[in-house]
Amino acid sequence: MANPCKELIFAIKAGDHPKVTEILDSGLQVATPEHFLLATQEKDYATLKLFLSHGWDINTDIDSLVPSALVYAFEDVELLDWFLDHGADPNKESRIRDCTPLSYAVMEAPFNIVKYLFENGGQLKRGQLLHYAAMRRKDDCSEVLQFIYNEDPDYNELQINKLLDEGTSHCLMNYRSGLGTPLHYAASSGSVDMVSFLLDKGAAHRLDPYHRSPIGYAVYYGHYEVEQVLKARMTLGAGSA
Repeated sequence: MANPCKELIFAIKAGDHPKVTEILDSGLQVATPEHFLLATQEKDYATLKLFLSHGWDINTDIDSLVPSALVYAFEDVELLDWFLDHGADPNKESRIRDCTPLSYAVMEAPFNIVKYLFENGGQLKRGQLLHYAAMRRKDDCSEVLQFIYNEDPDYNELQINKLLDEGTSHCLMNYRSGLGTPLHYAASSGSVDMVSFLLDKGAAHRLDPYHRSPIGYAVYYGHYEVEQVLKARMTLGAGSA
C-alpha cells in the first residue's frame, strides 16, 4: 500500500467498501477529517458507518473553524438525521472560537433546518447565534434573525452590543481578525430590515477593533439604504439626548 491516505480517498470516491475496510483494519493511522468529510459529501452511509465502527468521533473538527462534518449535512434531511442519530452535536464548538454547527446553520442553512436543529438539542446560548444570524445573506435573513432574537430576548439583549468572541476564551486570539457586533454584520449584508430590527432592540453604533462603525461597513459595501437608516437613527438619538 504505497500511499494509504490516497488509497483511502480513491476507495471512498469509488464506493469500494471492502477496500475502505481493509485500509481501516490495517492499523495505520491514515483516516483524517478530510476522508470523513469526503464520505459525508458522497453521502456514503456505509463508509461513514465503517469510520464510526473503527472508533472515529463523529464530532471531530474538520479544521480550526469548522467544528464537525455536521455542517455539511444541512442540505439533506436524511443525512442530517443520520448524523444526529449517531451522536452529532449541534453545539460542538470549533477549535478557535465559539462557533458551532448551529452557528453555521443560522448563517447559511435553510430556515427549516435551523428550527429542526433547535428541536434536536440546539442551544441558543452556545455559538454566538445572534452574530451569525446577522451574517446571513439569504432572502429570509431578517426572519431568521428575529427568530433567534425572540428565542430568548433577555439573553440576546445582553449580546446585541458585544463584539464577536467578546467575553470568550478566544477573544484575545481573534481580536484583530475583524470582529464586529451584530449591527456591523447586518450593515455589511445590506439588509435594511435586519439593521432596523437590531436598532429597535437597542443596537448601538459601537466601533470594531479597527475603529470602524456600522455606517462605515454600509458605506464600504455600497449599501446606501442601510447607510441612510443608520445615519437617521444617529441623528434622532443625538436630537433626543
